[in-house]
Amino acid sequence: MKGRQIFEHALRQVMNNLPAALKVSGALYLVQAVIGLLLGAQMMGAGMGGEMAMRGAAGGLLAGLINLAAGVWIAVAWHRYVLLSEEPTAILPPFMGDKMGAYFLKALLIGIALLVMAMILGMIASVIAMPLFSMGAGAIGLLVISLVVQVPLIFLGLRMAAALPGAAIGVDHGFLAGWEATKDDWVSILQLAVIMALAMWVVNLLGFFVFGRIPVLAQLWQLVIGWPVMMVGLSILTTLYGHYVQKRPLA
Repeated sequence: MKGRQIFEHALRQVMNNLPAALKVSGALYLVQAVIGLLLGAQMMGAGMGGEMAMRGAAGGLLAGLINLAAGVWIAVAWHRYVLLSEEPTAILPPFMGDKMGAYFLKALLIGIALLVMAMILGMIASVIAMPLFSMGAGAIGLLVISLVVQVPLIFLGLRMAAALPGAAIGVDHGFLAGWEATKDDWVSILQLAVIMALAMWVVNLLGFFVFGRIPVLAQLWQLVIGWPVMMVGLSILTTLYGHYVQKRPLA
C-alpha cells in the first residue's frame, strides 16, 4: 500500500535526520512555543474590559504573524535540506525572503480553497458528531470528525500541495501542478489521507481525554506533540514532491 509507504518514508525522513531536523526547526519552534505559552497565560489572566480585550486581540494578531513567519521559515529550510542536501550550519536556518514569500502565497491560496470546503464539511460533521458528544461518546465523535472532515481535507490538501516544496527550492510550478502530478495515483493519496487522519485522531484523543481537563497540561501537550506533527507533515509534502513531481523512487 503506497499510502503507508509514503507515511513511513516521511517518518524515517525525520527520525534518520533528527539532529538536522532539530537544527532546522528547534530555535524557531521554541519561539513559537514561548509565544503560545505567553498568549495562553495572557488569555487566562485577561479581564473583560474593552481595553484589555483590544490588547489581547492585538497580541494574538502579532503572535499569529510571528508564528506564521516561523512556520514558513521552517518549512522552506526543511524542504531545502531534504531536496537539496542543504545542511544547517547555524542556530537559525538561512532567511530566504523570496523563497518564503513564494511559498507563503501558494500555501495561502491552497488554504483559502480548503477553508471553503472545511466550512461545508464542518457543518455536516457537527450535525452527526454533536449528539455523540452529548451522549458521552466523545471518542466516537472525534472519529466521525476525522473521517467526515479531516480525510477529505487532507486528501485535497495533499494533492494541491504536492508541488508546494518546489517554491522552497526556487522552482515555479503552476497552482495545479501537484494535482496533475498525483492524478494517476489518487488512491495512494487517499490511503495516506486516511492514515494521517487516524494518526491525528489518536493524538487528539490523548489530548482530549488525558490532558483536556487541565488547561495548562492540554497546552503543554499541544506544544510537545506539535513539533513531530509539524515535521512529519512537512516531510510528507517533501516526499510527495520528490516522488510525484521529481519522479524519485520511494526508498
